[in-house]
Amino acid sequence: MSDKPTKSGQWSQPDIGALTRMYGSFKLSEIARKVGRPLASVNKMVAKLFPETNGKSNTPWSATDVARLKSFYGSAGNIQEWARILKRTTAEIDRKIDSLDGEVAERPWTREDLAKIKKFYGSRGNYELRIILGMPESQIEAKAKEMCLAKDKKFMSSNSVTASSTPMPRWTKEDTAALVRMHGTASNAQIAQHLERTTKAVTSKANSLGLKKTTEHLRKMGRDNVDWRYHRQQCEEEENGRSSDSNA
Repeated sequence: MSDKPTKSGQWSQPDIGALTRMYGSFKLSEIARKVGRPLASVNKMVAKLFPETNGKSNTPWSATDVARLKSFYGSAGNIQEWARILKRTTAEIDRKIDSLDGEVAERPWTREDLAKIKKFYGSRGNYELRIILGMPESQIEAKAKEMCLAKDKKFMSSNSVTASSTPMPRWTKEDTAALVRMHGTASNAQIAQHLERTTKAVTSKANSLGLKKTTEHLRKMGRDNVDWRYHRQQCEEEENGRSSDSNA
């Protein structure tokens, strides 16, 4: 069967449904191949179905939205796509991931946890799994071994190619010292920006060093999220007021 796109014109409901299900978890090029349409056509439909929110979301995180974010995390999708789907800014997504990382703790396994590890273990890295399950990597690995779970060949091959094509710089003593110094009081996103590394790399290194966020920092993250939503609401109200005055 050829992978070359063959469809054109109006999208069918089955194709729209397939795009909706895959968006956020698959690369756009793979979605285009699966629905048999040009990448440009897929991008156009994505813009229609999942428009950018421009920072207008003021709603608290629901349990459903958190579950959706966890299901996307570690997939072939990216933070920009998850922001579109969840109607939030990328900054909000990043802060929520940082918050979830701070909630990781060892605890008993539930039926829901067992279903999740069966579903995601083969296609996610251990770092992503700790966010999805909210458990330390050591606990996840022990349970995976007990359940005889293994990584998918496709996942291992993809990660091997990525690792060989985009090697990350080694951690220097100075970088590690800065991470240890900042970890208790700064978000992983802020540390990543300071060290010019990815948030994932910072979190992974912090985990390997056994670093934990302070209770006060976790409280501050919660307050910052509330303050951020209030600030945006105030800005929007002021903007709407100016628009009304100009139209009067």
